[in-house]
Amino acid sequence: MDLKERIKRVAIYLRKSRDNEGEESDTTLAKHRNRLLEIAKKNNWEHEIFQEVESSMDSNRQEYRRMIHQLKESLFDAVLSVNLARVTRDDAETPKFMRLLREEDILFITDSERIYDLEVQEDWQALKFTGFVNNWEYENIRAQLRKGKIDSAKTGRWSNGAPPFGYIYNQLKKKIEIDKEKAEGVKLAFQMAIDGIGVDNIAIHLNQLGFRTNRGKLFQGHSITRMIRSETYKGWIVSNRLKGRNTYEGKIRPKEQWIVKKDAIKPCIIDESTWDLANEKLDQRKQLSPRAKQRRHGLSNIIKCALCGRTHSVTIRKDRNNRKEIKPCNKKNQLGESCYNRGINYNTMMELIIDSIRTQRTHIITELKKLKEERRPNIDTKSQKIGIIEDRIKKVSRALEMLQIQLEEELIDLENFKERKKKRTIELNNLQKELKKLQDTTEEDEIKSKESVIKRLDFFLNNWQQLDDSMLNDTLMSFISKVIWHYPKGSKEPPKLTIEWLE
Repeated sequence: MDLKERIKRVAIYLRKSRDNEGEESDTTLAKHRNRLLEIAKKNNWEHEIFQEVESSMDSNRQEYRRMIHQLKESLFDAVLSVNLARVTRDDAETPKFMRLLREEDILFITDSERIYDLEVQEDWQALKFTGFVNNWEYENIRAQLRKGKIDSAKTGRWSNGAPPFGYIYNQLKKKIEIDKEKAEGVKLAFQMAIDGIGVDNIAIHLNQLGFRTNRGKLFQGHSITRMIRSETYKGWIVSNRLKGRNTYEGKIRPKEQWIVKKDAIKPCIIDESTWDLANEKLDQRKQLSPRAKQRRHGLSNIIKCALCGRTHSVTIRKDRNNRKEIKPCNKKNQLGESCYNRGINYNTMMELIIDSIRTQRTHIITELKKLKEERRPNIDTKSQKIGIIEDRIKKVSRALEMLQIQLEEELIDLENFKERKKKRTIELNNLQKELKKLQDTTEEDEIKSKESVIKRLDFFLNNWQQLDDSMLNDTLMSFISKVIWHYPKGSKEPPKLTIEWLE
């Protein structure tokens, strides 16, 4: 069969590099797009476009990851791109991408309409060699760029990519300048830090005033921390700090290798004394030990808010004879809106948990009794269960095959196919996990496991009132993953408690 006859649906991948913005224009990207669409149209191929502006060395690109996910779902017969370098140049990611194409029997097509079938050894070697050359070229370009960045930093020119919030880049002067409107937000953040306000509350305040990050997103505590720590705001340019591709993947070099140019940015947003004071205050807050770390209660880190997921803390009410209570959630989102899950008396919560533990114990004893009864001679219940699951796996696998046939015969559209295939794939994965667990676990293992859990529950139920807070907390966390608490303010529904048990 001619390779083109195998192709009905293609993934068109387009990428403009962040690293070479001067060399690649939007016009270039448009030309690539038109060329690839022309190829798809000429061959009557259905297509989906994956387009982004990212570095070829970043394997976490959003559109690239989305394409990879759909390739694994067998939604395409081929990937159509200008060349392999458009998809990836990374020496670790390239072989992964090629293996995926080979395993899923997916072809790779370039803009010259050269089709690579990676099941064919010659095509595999040819594309592999192309990947090697791409990586070699990238490393050479990267070395030249790094040398240029170091030279620029030494002369006080900006070469650290997108400038931080509050600055804009002047392309003619190769320097950064103050964005007056955003700079007001920076000044406010530094002043609030000096006043002892935490970074989360600073972020909320900026968000409420309408400030947004350079990417148009809401500020968070960690983005305020990065702002306060950045020397750029006091006029310094610091380069060659990281050994790696970005802040998240790179390792910090020794300080003696950094290239620091003081007073490189004039005027700057924050004077040096203000910067030092804000950072000193940030250090002081970091050293503070929260009360939660000073004292541990029996329910510490166990009660989770059902509305936002935050851990409900325990407090001692001195105005009520030192009575312990589970505090309301009151967690604020990025706009300062508080969660509205109510708290409850500590002892009442404990009683609810004890009742749930007793119920769980009864449930496990019932399961254990049933298991022991099924161990009688001539009754191989494990084989029966395995047989039932294997039959279900065959049915789901057959259903997936039928879905593929229905799509190819155009009996269902692509969107419906994706949705139904996703559900069936999840069902198949769960069945396979259940089968493996059943095959790996003997009935004797299961009985011993349940007997062990019952012993732990019995120990707790008989002794919990004599345990100190630390021991009580440890014992609870030996069989409870978390307690999900649902009690919204204003709700007429009774409070609801759900326990997630450890195996």
